[in-house]
Amino acid sequence: IKYYSGVVFIIRIRTPGRGLTPESVREFLFRMIKREFGFDYIPEYHMDIVNLEEYYLEPERNTFLVACLGERVVGTLGLRAYDREFRGLNYDPESTASLWRVFVHEDYRRMGIASYLVGLAEYIAMENDYTDIYLHTHKHVEGALDFWLSRGYRIVMDTGNELGTVHMEKSLKGPVEWNRYSSEPVLP
Repeated sequence: IKYYSGVVFIIRIRTPGRGLTPESVREFLFRMIKREFGFDYIPEYHMDIVNLEEYYLEPERNTFLVACLGERVVGTLGLRAYDREFRGLNYDPESTASLWRVFVHEDYRRMGIASYLVGLAEYIAMENDYTDIYLHTHKHVEGALDFWLSRGYRIVMDTGNELGTVHMEKSLKGPVEWNRYSSEPVLP
C-alpha cells in the first residue's frame, strides 16, 4: 500500500486493510460503466470485472491498481497481457500489455489520479518486460482521447462505431522512468 496526498494506491487488491475488497472494486467499476456508457453488466464485455482475481491478480505479470480516498474507491486501472482479438490488430501477449478499466470518479478528475495510475502501470509493464501497451478508449467519454494522446499514446484504429471506439498503443522501448513525485495527485 502506498499513501500520497491522502490517496491510497493499492497495487494488489488482495492487500489487507483499509476495508477494500474485490467486491467494493467491482461495485465501483460497474457504477462507472453505467455512468459513462449507460449500460449494466454484459458478460462478453465484463468477465474481467466479475473475475478480477483470474484476470489481474493471479497471473504473474498482471496487476490491478486502486486509488482510494479514505475507504472510498476513486480510481482504478487494470494491467494485463494483451488477450483480445480485435479485427485488424495483432499484438504478441508476451511483449504487449493492455490497460483496462481506467476510471476516476467524476468528483476526483483533473487531480492527477489517472496520470499517476497510468505512470505506475507503464513502469510495472516495463519491469515485467513488456515493450508495448495497447488500450482502447471511446471518443464520447469526456477528455479520454485527449488524455491518452497527452500521455504519448497514438491512434492505430478508429472504428467509427456507435461507441466511438478508438484503439491506441504506446511503445515502452527506450528509457522510460516513473517518478512517483512528478505525478503525485493533488487533492483538495
